Amino acid sequence: MRLSRRLIAWSLYDWASSPVPTLHATFIFSVFFTTAVMPEGGTAAWAWMTSASALAVAMAAPFLGRFADARGAVRLCLALATVMGALATAGLWFVKPDLSFAMLALGLSALSIFAMEISFVFYNAMLPSVAREDEFGRASGLAWGLGYAGAIIALVIVLLLFVLPDQPAFGVSTGDAGHIRITMCFAALWLCLFAVPLFIHVPAPPAVRSHEPFLASLKHSFRIAMTIPGMPRFLLARMLFADGLVTLFAFGGIYAATVFGFSQTMVLVFGIILNVTAGIGAALGGVADDRFGSLRVMRLCLLALAALGLIAIMAPGEAVFWAAGATLGLFIGPLQSSARAWVARRAPPDQRASLFGLMMFSGKATSFVGPFIYGVLVTTTGSDRAGMAVVILLLLAGWVVMPRR
Repeated sequence: MRLSRRLIAWSLYDWASSPVPTLHATFIFSVFFTTAVMPEGGTAAWAWMTSASALAVAMAAPFLGRFADARGAVRLCLALATVMGALATAGLWFVKPDLSFAMLALGLSALSIFAMEISFVFYNAMLPSVAREDEFGRASGLAWGLGYAGAIIALVIVLLLFVLPDQPAFGVSTGDAGHIRITMCFAALWLCLFAVPLFIHVPAPPAVRSHEPFLASLKHSFRIAMTIPGMPRFLLARMLFADGLVTLFAFGGIYAATVFGFSQTMVLVFGIILNVTAGIGAALGGVADDRFGSLRVMRLCLLALAALGLIAIMAPGEAVFWAAGATLGLFIGPLQSSARAWVARRAPPDQRASLFGLMMFSGKATSFVGPFIYGVLVTTTGSDRAGMAVVILLLLAGWVVMPRR
């Protein structure tokens, strides 16, 4: 696969965007919110917010994807989503460790999650503009790998500059958790800086005009998707396993902190290790995708993730949890990368953003269910282990539904 300027610029968007959910929703701000901003009921409140954000993405993605295809506005929509995500994330700097800031934290977090999720409708639709069809797996794997690498480096920088030192860099005070809150500004700046090459070097897909009214055009896109072999089952399978991954990402750091007593620093180190293995998995999975096919890769990953997740839930101590959790990354990257490559190979040129919008819809339409059930189980049983069990069930259900060919 030739590393063209376009492909590198496109792949860098994964590098640019990955620190936002990593630092915000998984390893730093979510833990800060549930332990310092809203220690009583914070886990449940975060679960409800995550559910609402996912539902908003599900409702908006098909409409925005069809709009972007029809107007040739894929790159413009990506730019607007990027700016929205950066501003919302940076705004979390103003959230202090006090219950009075809980609603501000939840509102800005919901906006950040929505913007960053919706940006991938447009970003994924640009894959055919930077690689040949027989290279989609490796191109997608390269981008996912860079995304994990970006998350690793961002985590390391945050750890060394702000979290570990007694005197954080740049005169940042530890008062009111300033050394934690500044990481949100860092993530926003990282996003804006490294997203620039895509908007310079990757051309926007051309507009595909339709004489039908917008809603009729949207229905037409849905009918096309339903006629593509395997697409209905894939969308249903993604609805299930994406729900499991959303729950895992939203509560992985919280789970480690509450069940095994991980400190903020330990959560960050765990995040670094997880992203190292995920980056390796994404790179290897991209090669495997082009050689063995996306479906085989995804089915293997779902089984492996379910097994490792079960080990992590039943882990009697930190050592087993560390081993199972770190190995999870080897299969998270290929699963997501192959899903993108599978849709890109089957999407008609005039329906790419539309089908990625439907893919996002399938991944988010019920993704409030996992966090919701997690919150209910934690609230009723008082056990985070019981809440995390929903992830295993959703991954296995996705494996059962996934098309065979």
